Amino acid sequence: MLSAVLLLTGLALPQPVRADAPPTGRPFLRVVVIDHSPPFSDRDADGLLVGFNIDFGRELCRSLGAVCSFDAAPFKQIIEDVAAGRFDIGFGNVLRTPDREQRLLFSVPYWRSSTSLVGRRGMPELSLDEAIRSRRIATIRGSRQHAALVRLADAAPALHANLVPVSTLDDLWSAMRNGESDMAIGPTLNVVHFLLSDAGDGFETIGTPMSEDGLGGTVHIVFPPGQHELKASVDRALTALRNDGTYQRINRQYFPFDIY
Repeated sequence: MLSAVLLLTGLALPQPVRADAPPTGRPFLRVVVIDHSPPFSDRDADGLLVGFNIDFGRELCRSLGAVCSFDAAPFKQIIEDVAAGRFDIGFGNVLRTPDREQRLLFSVPYWRSSTSLVGRRGMPELSLDEAIRSRRIATIRGSRQHAALVRLADAAPALHANLVPVSTLDDLWSAMRNGESDMAIGPTLNVVHFLLSDAGDGFETIGTPMSEDGLGGTVHIVFPPGQHELKASVDRALTALRNDGTYQRINRQYFPFDIY
């Protein structure tokens, strides 16, 4: 089980990045990140975008020799806007699915996602099926975690009463802390970030991370359809940033383990 105390070693504070000025003689790329998904993307007290995806996106743009602007949008809007060509690059923590492959181009993987349950420290280990049968679970409405719980609850409709749908990550943690739910379920790396925060004191993961049934997989940068040359350039840059240690350096600033 993963507790906040065990995760604190070696983490550094994120560095903010401002939107770049208009380009002069270099390629200009419009980058969109997921809105409020710490530690991947968030805004600091001055409204500047910060997080793993911002820092890595900045290094990626440097490697490409491009000037980039950064914006943030909800997850579903990122997919829509990139597919429509309103952005050139999407750092939306997007899993590759057959449906999305019809609408977007995908980079090589740049990290791996899974799902974790979290509850009060000392709670017994539970599978997802055991948890939904015996605990109230907070889950972000419309997320893949919510969909998995709905599928389990459909087998015994009375279990739907144990679902506590919320709108945001902040709501997810608040529901658990204020007693509205007994547990929460979310992407493992967002759970890690919560456990490292003051709000996560007294909580820990319950059981092991899950990746089956759509609850995890490889995460990709996405591009508009037809942008094969840009995709190929980004794939080469991703490989180069892994080989020269840049990726690992940024990884260590946010996570106590390799997320690749």
